[in-house]
Amino acid sequence: MISPTSGIKPGAELVFEGFDTTNEPDETKQRDGADDINTGRNRNGVSGSDHDDSDDDDEDGEIELPDMHNDELIKEVLTKGVDLRLYSQQIEKELNVLEEEQLDSYEKHEQALLELDSEIRGCDEVLENMEKLLVNFKSSLGAINNDIQALQKDSLSMSMRLKNRVVAEKQLDKIIQGVVVPPEVVRVICDGEVNEKYLNCLIEVNKKIAYMRVHSKQHRKLKAFQEIQPELDRLCLRASSKIRDFLLDKINDLRSLNTNAHVMQSSIFLKYRFFNHFLIERHPEAAVEVRDTYIHIMRQYYLDHFEAYQRGLMKLERPVADKTDVIGMEEHTAKLSLFSSAKPVIKDKANVFNLGTRASVLDPSDPRALVLSIAGESSERHPFEVLFRSYNLALSDNATTEYDFIMQFFVSPKARQKITGSDMARMVFSHIFEPSIRVGEQFAKSYLETTFDALGVLLCVRIIAQLAGDLQRRLVPVLDAYVNSMNMLLWPRFQAVLDSHIESAKRLSSTYRSKPKNDTQPPAIVRRYAELAASLLRLNNGHSTHVVALSLARLRTEVQGFLTHVAEANSDKHMALVFLINSYDHLLTVLYENGFGEREEEVASWKQELSATVLEFAESELEKHFGYLKQFVVEAEQHSDIGQISSDGLSGVASIFNGEWRAQIAAINSSIIQSFSNFRTGTEILHAVLGQLIIYYTRFHSLYDKRCARRNNSSNANTNSVGSVCQPVGVQNVMVEIKKYRNNF
Repeated sequence: MISPTSGIKPGAELVFEGFDTTNEPDETKQRDGADDINTGRNRNGVSGSDHDDSDDDDEDGEIELPDMHNDELIKEVLTKGVDLRLYSQQIEKELNVLEEEQLDSYEKHEQALLELDSEIRGCDEVLENMEKLLVNFKSSLGAINNDIQALQKDSLSMSMRLKNRVVAEKQLDKIIQGVVVPPEVVRVICDGEVNEKYLNCLIEVNKKIAYMRVHSKQHRKLKAFQEIQPELDRLCLRASSKIRDFLLDKINDLRSLNTNAHVMQSSIFLKYRFFNHFLIERHPEAAVEVRDTYIHIMRQYYLDHFEAYQRGLMKLERPVADKTDVIGMEEHTAKLSLFSSAKPVIKDKANVFNLGTRASVLDPSDPRALVLSIAGESSERHPFEVLFRSYNLALSDNATTEYDFIMQFFVSPKARQKITGSDMARMVFSHIFEPSIRVGEQFAKSYLETTFDALGVLLCVRIIAQLAGDLQRRLVPVLDAYVNSMNMLLWPRFQAVLDSHIESAKRLSSTYRSKPKNDTQPPAIVRRYAELAASLLRLNNGHSTHVVALSLARLRTEVQGFLTHVAEANSDKHMALVFLINSYDHLLTVLYENGFGEREEEVASWKQELSATVLEFAESELEKHFGYLKQFVVEAEQHSDIGQISSDGLSGVASIFNGEWRAQIAAINSSIIQSFSNFRTGTEILHAVLGQLIIYYTRFHSLYDKRCARRNNSSNANTNSVGSVCQPVGVQNVMVEIKKYRNNF
């Protein structure tokens, strides 16, 4: 019989169904029947080790016996007083029964254990084979790993060689592309027609030349560089020669007046501007020749066109003013003298001092210049500022186009980024446009030498200011000298024309003689001055030029002096005041109609003069119609004691006023209506006069009431008592009567 443990490896744990190998006898039973139990175990084939264990357990039980008192079962046995020997025998019997049951169970499962042992042996064989396979696989993996490492080293080596080859190929490709000129390109450059294809080939050749110049020192030992350099030089000379001839032929085509230079510039020269850039870099002598030829031809081209345009504009001029058109010139002196020209000069007299619609020339919404072919078909003539604006518009437009062309055609891209490029463009422009600019300056000089039109000159000044602003926005700095020159011509002439107006006012004041018939209407100088001042203020609005303001102040002073002189020459003070008021009112009316308020210095000055004169006129009217009342009030108020006022005087003044106050108020109203035709001014003057009347009469009533109060408080009556004083009309009654005249104007 095979032992149950044969074939089982150490450490293997076997579990049998129905056989509890963990049951151990109770320690109490071991203590009471240890010998019997050990004997039974030996008899039934239990190994001797069990006996040793039992002895150890006995020893342990004896040692641990005191602790077993804590066991509940032991406590229960001891408590009940059971006989331990009997109880031990009972336990032994139970153990024997259990042992027999276990042996029977083992015999029943013997076959299963044998089969299990066989299966385990089979598993051992399979595992042993698997171990051999895994060992072989491990060896194979090691060999593969070595192969992979070898392949990785080979791959890194190949990658490095490929990288070096690519770098070398790129460098060689750059050199080859930089120095090799295709045969087709050489053929086009040498024998081809100058066109777009030629342009593309020239660009490619220029790249080769540039590459050679940049890398010549680096690769000077290469034979390819040594061989290609002379060939490129000859190719460059051949290209420069053909380009020079092509550009000179096209430039010579500009000589005709019928040629539109701007069209050729945009369609030909700018299209092939690389040709000239190539000459500037590769053949400067040829580039200078092309530039000088262009300057010479375009200089004459613009001069011819601008001279023709200037002559055509002069035919369209409509003279506006001459030396007789000054504010101090009398109407009858503007006749033809014995030696004057018999041919009448057509002049727009209505606009000599009045700006009217002439300011529309400053409207930036219409940037068009006059076209001679269209303007010549019409009989319409224009003031000089319209012609001046047209010429300067044409000049600025052509200058802008030409400067832009010069910057693109004659300045290479490299030089364009430097200051030298801008200086070169200015130099070329200056040579081309210098005669045309002189034509413009002469055009202005010929007008300024004979004109006395201050508004026209100031309009030209504003046109030049607009021109300067437009050129600044366009970034065209080449006409700055022209703008400064125009200002140097225009401003002195403007000052001279205004000086002539000032001198005419002085001359008129010194030669004025009083007229036998009093004329209270504003003289011609007032109307002229008012229109001229309003026009100058309109043109100075937004500019605030000190020259204009100062000249207007001087002119205002002279006109004021003339009006004062005329008023003083009149023996009738009343009529003199009416004259001054009408003149001031006319001046202010013109200024108000042009949109100027009292914030304007010109308006504020004349408004102050008008207010002072109206107040003086009111005092004069009261002196004329109620002089007795005014004189009595002024004299009575000078007394320190109210009792010093004469009762007879109070009575006399009251009596006279009561009898004629209504008639005198009506006379004042009638006089003002006849003297002043302006409704607004007449109403203000009437209110001023009647207001002064109310003030004096109220003061008179106050004196009367105080004198009456003194009499009532006096204890002794005398001959000077005011008991017989006439009762004056109430102030309220006078005010009611005055209100009737409020709307007479």
